[in-house]
Amino acid sequence: MTIAYFDCPTGISGDMCLGALVSAGVPLEYLQQIIQQLGCGDQIQLTQQLVHRQGQIATQVKIELAHEHHHRHLSEIEQIIQTANLPSQIEAWSLASFRCLAAAEAAVHGISIEAVHFHEVGALDAIADIVCTCAGLVWLGVEQIHSSSLPTGGGYVNCAHGRLPVPAPAVLKLWETHHIPVFSNGIAAELVTPTGAAILSALTTEFGEVPPMQIETVGLGAGTKDFNIPNILRLWLGQPLAVKKKVHPHP
Repeated sequence: MTIAYFDCPTGISGDMCLGALVSAGVPLEYLQQIIQQLGCGDQIQLTQQLVHRQGQIATQVKIELAHEHHHRHLSEIEQIIQTANLPSQIEAWSLASFRCLAAAEAAVHGISIEAVHFHEVGALDAIADIVCTCAGLVWLGVEQIHSSSLPTGGGYVNCAHGRLPVPAPAVLKLWETHHIPVFSNGIAAELVTPTGAAILSALTTEFGEVPPMQIETVGLGAGTKDFNIPNILRLWLGQPLAVKKKVHPHP
């Protein structure tokens, strides 16, 4: 069984996930094929490049949109995913991630899940982020997902709802709902996006320390900004190790 550990010293976003997955061996062409199956092939193009973050090299994946996106309800997004003829695990993980996000947005705004308008979160790039991340994990044979604690970040961010404090309200609600441990790394910026938080909330078995594992592959996904520490999401892939129990001799 392959397990994955998301090591998030500077947070997590959808594009950082894609960069880490491509760095770990997932072909960009495969992810573009997934976008084609979603019916978005003429609107979304993925590109990859190697970039440096504080002297370390990592993979950056960019999502280029050909057309302006529009707002979508959860039911529309679910229909796109359910009619794409995706492998069952990709579909299940993608739907779970979007439902986590919709529930958080609904709670924050005091409305029903059905009434949630996905603004920039529900745009084509976020659909690509979530579905392609789930597809990449399945391509790598990942069956169990773990994650480190997440950095809180700080400052403010501009979005469709105006200027909001970081962590954004939906992110904070996801952390509260899913009991996600957090810490401060001293960086006052948006480090965990709603998309990144939703993916981990839906897919992660356990947050915190690294599970006993034999690491086989490490994928490095670059964030868009430069900080005083490398802005890199580190995806550790490997096999679980059995924890040896101590045997106490009988008196």
